[in-house]
Formats: sequence, structure tokens, C-alpha cells
Amino acid sequence: MWWSKGKSRVSQRTDGRANALAAPLIMPLEPRLLFDGAVAATVADAAQPDAHTTTDAAKTPTAADQASVSKDTHGQVDAPAAAAPSAVPGQTVVFVDSRVKDAGSLLKGIAPGTQVVQLNAGQDGLQQIADYLEQHQGVSSVQIIAHGNAGDLWLGDSYLSADNVQARAAVLADIGKEMNAGGDILIYGCYTAEGERGLNFVESLAQLTGRDVAASTDRTGVGGDWELEIATGTIESANVLSAQAMRDYQWGLATWTATNNANTGVGSLRAALASAQNGDIVTFSSGMTVQLTAELLVNKNVTIDGDLNNDGVADVTLDGQYRTRVIEVASGSTVTLDGLVITRGLVSGNGGNGGYGASGSMAGGIFNAGNLTLKNVTVTSNAASGGGGGGGVTGAFYGGGGGGGGGLGGQGGGHGGTAGPGVGTLGGQAGSGGTGGYGGGYDATHMGGRGGTTTGGTGGLGVSYYSNGGSGGTASNGTISIGGGGGGAGWDKVGGAGGNAVGGIYNGTTGTITVIGTSTISNNIGAGGGGGGGGGQGSNASNGGIAGRGVGAIWNKGTLLITAANFAAMSGNAAGSGAGGVALGGGSNGTSPTAVAAIYNDGGVLNTAYAPPPTATIVVADNALRIGETSLVTITFSEAVTGFTNADLTIANGTLTAVSSSDGGITWTAT
Repeated sequence: MWWSKGKSRVSQRTDGRANALAAPLIMPLEPRLLFDGAVAATVADAAQPDAHTTTDAAKTPTAADQASVSKDTHGQVDAPAAAAPSAVPGQTVVFVDSRVKDAGSLLKGIAPGTQVVQLNAGQDGLQQIADYLEQHQGVSSVQIIAHGNAGDLWLGDSYLSADNVQARAAVLADIGKEMNAGGDILIYGCYTAEGERGLNFVESLAQLTGRDVAASTDRTGVGGDWELEIATGTIESANVLSAQAMRDYQWGLATWTATNNANTGVGSLRAALASAQNGDIVTFSSGMTVQLTAELLVNKNVTIDGDLNNDGVADVTLDGQYRTRVIEVASGSTVTLDGLVITRGLVSGNGGNGGYGASGSMAGGIFNAGNLTLKNVTVTSNAASGGGGGGGVTGAFYGGGGGGGGGLGGQGGGHGGTAGPGVGTLGGQAGSGGTGGYGGGYDATHMGGRGGTTTGGTGGLGVSYYSNGGSGGTASNGTISIGGGGGGAGWDKVGGAGGNAVGGIYNGTTGTITVIGTSTISNNIGAGGGGGGGGGQGSNASNGGIAGRGVGAIWNKGTLLITAANFAAMSGNAAGSGAGGVALGGGSNGTSPTAVAAIYNDGGVLNTAYAPPPTATIVVADNALRIGETSLVTITFSEAVTGFTNADLTIANGTLTAVSSSDGGITWTAT
């Protein structure tokens, strides 16, 4: 095989002003439709200011045109075994995989006459390419934009690799057969040609298709470049993407694969996430249950894809084993979770110290502060328990610490809060075995709140006229149960607040969560902690501490968008709030907030009938039209739409017959 390697393997188009096409090219201005269902598409002048110097410069170069480029930029690795066939000039087709983020921005300013085909996520990507080429003859350059890695390429619902490429020999041969002699295949995906595995993969593609192939050994997109460092034979094709679009593109084209279910180490999901950069995809070698012992922190713009065959059903489970929260999405990150089960996450809150409240236990399943999309995700059987509030005391008195929140499955349990100097019995107890530790107090029996178990812990018992703490809440869905910690006893200050708790998902003030596809949020439980005791008898009129609120499914302080179907599917979530602390000196007992099993909207934006706009793919059979010529235009929606007419289209420099559909509104055609 004749290899060439080095920099700038495929010629880039230079900036400059282009001449206008004589006939229109249809391209979508925005890959999504507006919320009201109106379509935004345009028949527009395809030439862009940064794209070409002349119309001739945009044509696919011939072998003669590129001879000097190839000689200057390709370092020959092996001499060719035989002379390559002469290249036949022809059409360029760009195939864009559905995983490519914001593909519309990348395609802005694409070379005039280029055909663009977006691959269907639910079908074999290689077969889609072969089928298209069979129906559209005269193609000399196939350019693929997809996610890759060393010897890996993802197309539609197919995974092509150095390991399985020989099994796809027939369809690869069909692709090569339908192309012009001497044609090129350019692959824009991260690391596809990296290392021995990548080189073998590219060589196999070239042999099986009978065409020259070029691919990248490093990152493509953000954090990398658009150069194809490895090529077989001589590449005559030019990159048809706009230089400006490539510079501005803010996503990557790498896919990282977790190959085992370990919590950490080589091949783990955690290692794959560490390797990923903004715009990358993290997926799995096969269906698996990842056994977590510490939460996954996602602080970059990535997709975690567990729907391995794109059938809308999760193939991968992330299991917290009731030892940890499952996942946290950091502020500023844009993350998609696709085809995952998030389960058995746990947060057990610590009790508040004497005179202070307990912190919240916000989400055993997912804690979100970023922009998170849940697509075909199940969040189920996660749990959280709040610790009890500390008893209301000033520095001169000890009072009681709050009890720790309970755990589950013999795991977890929050630490009891301290009292006074925090030594001996005043130091509280660590939780273990699913039971929260008791709060610090005068002795092991009095003052400190009890830790939660499968039920709420009792409040600390006041002695010598101290006030009692409130008991922790209990949340049970009939299968799993958890209890919050009890509040500590108080004397001369407002009792500390019990810790809040939400079992499934917490969405912070900076967070946006969009729940789409077939997603289920079910059987999550949250139990709040009890409030600390207030003023004691003969002390003062300080109120008892407010109890912690329990929420089962979702606590929302940001923006939550969930489809009506997914909202209706929420079931089995349960919650219990703690009891307020007692006041004996004339103040009021602490209040117990209402528990919420499903969604508690805490000042956020909530839409429980969210309708995600369908996406549209627009294909023009012949983009290189002359005046007076016509071409078939096909618009394919991701779901059936009604009321779609030419009024929903912007048409410039041409006319379009009335659009029509014969399959219920998914595919629309016109000329």
C-alpha cells in the first residue's frame, strides 16, 4: 500500500469572494424547527464570502491540478505497488453522521455544488452511504464527517472498526464501485488513523473500496485541526468546508469507549471521561452495569451514549450501589445523557452541630448545575436523607447535635453533629451499615438526635428543661425506604433547620434540564431531617427549628423542560419531611414543610408539556443547477409534522413547487 503522511494532506480552500451560482442550493439555516413548528429553511445563494476566489476554484481538482500539491505535502512511506487509476472528475458528497453536534454551523459556506446527506441515526450508516451512491452516479469525492477514534468510526447505528472492517467488505466494495474511478474518501473524525490500529483500518478501507482514503491521526474540530495526516495513494479532492466554519466550530469529533465496568482505571468510564474534550462522545464497548464507588463529575461538553444500537432503549446502567451519588454536572457544561439507567445513588446527610442547621442532601441520582439533556434515560431507585438540625444553643451551653441521615442496602449513614467542644459523647457518632450516627450530647442517650435508618431518627431528648428535637422524616415506596436524622435538643436559641433531601434529581439555579425521548423518573425517595429544639423551659422564646423537606423525584431551582409523556410516566417516587423542633420557652414549634413525591419547583421555570421541535434534513438531488434546470428536493423530518407548506420556507433566487408528503408527514418532496 502506498502511504503518505505529514501535514496538510488534503488541500484547504482559501478565503476570498466567490461568484454566485447560476441556480439555487437548498440548505437549512437552522437544524431545528422553531417551537411553534414553523420550518426554517432557505433556497439561497450557496457562495460564501470566505469560501472561494472563483467558481472554478471550487471545482473538485483533477489529478493534474493536485500533482504539485501531493508531491510537496505528502511524505512517501512506501512506493506504490502499481499505478493508481486516473481520477475522473465528478460530484462531491458530504455524509454527516447524526452524532455530529451543531452540524449546520459546520456546513455554512460549503463549496457550491456539494451534495450534503445527513445519516439517519437508527439505520446502518455504511449501507446508507452505499444506497445513496447507487442512486446518484458520478461521485468522485466522498467526504465523511463523523465521530472516530484510533481504528474506529461511528456511522448511523453501525460501528466500523479495525476489528470488524472485513465483515463489512461487501458494502464497502459497493461504495467503491458506485464512485468514479480514482475517487477519494476523506474521513473527518478524531484519531481515526492514529497508531498501528488506525493505519491498518485506513489501509483496509482503501483495499476494500478500491479508492484512496485520507484520515486524521489527531483531534479534528475544537482543540485540534481539520488536516488529514494520513492518506493512501494520491488524494485529488479538496476539503469543501468553509475555512471560517472550521475555525468557528466549537465541537470535537472524537468518541471514547469504556471497555469495562470498573469504577476507575484503564478502560473505565471515568478514564474515558478524563480523556474526552469538549464536543466528544463517550460510549461503551457493550451493554454493561458500571459499578461506581464515587460520583462521576462531568465538567466538559460531552455526550455519554449508552444506547448502543440507537433503538431508544438504554443498554448501560450506572449503579451507585448505595455508596455514592451517581453523577454531577458542573456549571457551564453542556451534557447529554443518552440511553442510560441511573440507579442506586445515595446521599446521606450529616447532622447539624449544636446551634446550627444541617446541610441538604441534594440528589442521590443526578446533581445538575449545567445544561443537561436526558434522552431515553431512566432515573430510578435513588435515595437521599437529610441530617437533623442541631439544637438551638449559644456558646455557653452544649445542647445536642443532629442525628445523621440514614442509608440503604447496608451502606451509608451520615455522621452525627457535634455538641459543645465535640469530645467524648459530645463528638457524635459516625454512621455505618445504613444507620446514621447519633448527635453529640450530654451522654449517649440524651440531647443528641438519633440517626435515621429505614425510618426517621427520633429527636434528641431534652433534660433539665431543654427542648426536644424533631424526628426525621420517612420516605418509602414499598420497595425501598429511608429516614432522616432527628434534631438535637436545644436551650436558648432558634433550633437548627433539618436537612432537605431529594432522591432523584436536583437542578440548581444555574441548571437547565431537558427530558426527552422515552425517559422515566421513578421510585426515587427522599427524607428530610428533623428540626433542632428551640428555647427551653425557663430560658427564652426562641422557636424550634424548621424541619427538612423531603422530595422524591426532582427538586428544581433552575429550568426544567419535560415532555408530557415523560411527565405522565413518573411513578413510584416517595418523600417524607421531618418534624419541626420543639419550643418550651414561649416560642413556636418548628414547621414541617410539605413533602413532594414528584417535582418540587422551588422558584424555577417548569414546563411539563415540553414539545421538542423536530429536526429536518434537506437533500437536493442536484445542487449544481443551471438556469432553467430543476431538481428534486426532499425534506425529511425526525417525526411526522402537519400543516407544513411552502409558506414555512424561505426561497431565494428560485421557485419551488408545492411540498407534499405520502408517508404521513415525515418525508416531503418538491421540485
